[in-house]
Amino acid sequence: MAEIISNKAVKGKNKRKVLSTRVDLTPMVDLGFLLITFFIITTTLSQQHALKLNLPVDGPPTTAAVSKTVTLILKDNNSVDYYNGNDVDKVTTVTFKDNGVRNMLINKKKAIKQTFGTDTGTTVIIKPTSLSTYHNVVAALNEMPVNNIRKYVLTDLSKEEVKLHPEYQ
Repeated sequence: MAEIISNKAVKGKNKRKVLSTRVDLTPMVDLGFLLITFFIITTTLSQQHALKLNLPVDGPPTTAAVSKTVTLILKDNNSVDYYNGNDVDKVTTVTFKDNGVRNMLINKKKAIKQTFGTDTGTTVIIKPTSLSTYHNVVAALNEMPVNNIRKYVLTDLSKEEVKLHPEYQ
C-alpha cells in the first residue's frame, strides 16, 4: 500500500508542508509471480511434428513404370538434379528455392496425367549425395505429401549415376 509521509520544510518565510509518497511493491511482485505461475501451468509446450512414412510390407519387390518415374539427386546449395525414367544422361537442375522442385513435380504429374489419363502411378526416387544436407532430404520428403505422391523411395546413388556424374560422390 502507499504511505504518505509528511515532513515540514522551511523555505524562506513561509512554512510549507512537503508530502512524499512511498509505494510498497511487495503485493505487485506477488501478483507477478502468481501470473507467471498461472501461464506456465496453463501453457502447452510445442509438440514435435514427425513426418509419417508409409513403409512397405515385406514381400516381393514392386515394379514401377519407367515413364511414370522421376529421380531426384540432392546436391549442395539446395540444388537438385532430376531425370525422368532411366535417362541418367539427361539431367536437369532445379532448386528448393522459389518452389523449383514443387513446380517440377507438378509438371511431371500433369504430363503423366495427359499421357495415361491418371497420375496415380507417379513414382519419385530420392537419392541424397554426400554433399546434400539433412534439411534437403526432409524438404524432398515433405514435397511428397504436398504433391499427393503416394509412391516414393529414398535410396543410394547407383554406380551408373556416379560413373556418369563423378561430382555426386
